[in-house]
Amino acid sequence: MEIVQVAGFYPPHLGGEELVAQRLAEAQAERHSVTVYTSRTGDAPPVERHGNLRVVRDRAWHLGNTPVIPALTGRLLRHAPAPDVLHVHGGLAVLPEMVRYAARRRRVPYVVHVHLMVRPSSAAGRVLLAPYQRHLYARFLRAADAVICLSGAMRDELADTFGVDTTRITVVRNGVDRARFAPVPFAARATRTLLFVGRLTAQKDPLAAVEAMRGLPPDVTLRIAGDGELRDAIARRAAELGLRTVTLLGRLDADALAEEYRRATAVLMPSTHEGLPLVLLEALSTGAPVVCTALPELVEAGGDAVLAVRRDAFPGAVRALLDDPGRRAALSRAAERRAAQFSWEATTDAVERVYRRVRSDVVAR
Repeated sequence: MEIVQVAGFYPPHLGGEELVAQRLAEAQAERHSVTVYTSRTGDAPPVERHGNLRVVRDRAWHLGNTPVIPALTGRLLRHAPAPDVLHVHGGLAVLPEMVRYAARRRRVPYVVHVHLMVRPSSAAGRVLLAPYQRHLYARFLRAADAVICLSGAMRDELADTFGVDTTRITVVRNGVDRARFAPVPFAARATRTLLFVGRLTAQKDPLAAVEAMRGLPPDVTLRIAGDGELRDAIARRAAELGLRTVTLLGRLDADALAEEYRRATAVLMPSTHEGLPLVLLEALSTGAPVVCTALPELVEAGGDAVLAVRRDAFPGAVRALLDDPGRRAALSRAAERRAAQFSWEATTDAVERVYRRVRSDVVAR
């Protein structure tokens, strides 16, 4: 099968969506020819080849937080041999229109992989996002041969918000590397170490994790793994609160990150909105207790393995969990059981079933 994936960003750019695209492309390349078209960031090479996988990075300009890749339409129209399927990851502002145009011109099916129900994250976004989604993005989704999303809650929101037929939406959950993110005995965990992992952006709300440290005993530490636009704001706020036990670790590789999960007393996830974050699955896989905001997607994925609370109750929940080793032990046991439901093999197989279904539909037409 000739598979073309389109992603606004791709590693080494940091983010869960990017890591999912990479993991999926690498797994698919074991059986198929796969090309990923994406934007070029940092010093990443313009073209990478790894066996059957080719990653092509083109220069982009940015509309808010969205990369616009001028060369993408031409790439898709010229790609040879003709793709069996175009698989686009999320995408807002121009990129979806490029994919839809190229798919129609070449008469190949396209599949949309929705990783997050996007909310405005800038002043421009608050003005432009709603009309764009209503008039253009909704058409893009409804015209897709299939839509992949990460949870039942997201499926329902796609249907209600954009009018996508639920029969064309498939829930495919993200996976986790259970070997790399292996658990440790509960007794081996630290008893006063909180951990935040993720992009340092308003959506992930790391400042809420810092605020949760107010009033905690001075021996409680908060370790923040990740990077992003709020890094300086986090450092300033910690200094204003006199918190000397907040440590900014920066971006960690997977093995170092796994060690952070394994030593954490609890992992904090105060996000404002989510899809199915890899942080949650990695934390569960290591047996880490998780305190998160009660978002439908996190509750659906975490079940009894997470302590899900209202945003205004987040600091109190963290404090209570630190004082309750029995509750932490119960969450840790539930986390390991829950994580067994998620694997990259299952994710890859489910996506391939979607591909084969849309290819069959094309032949039938």
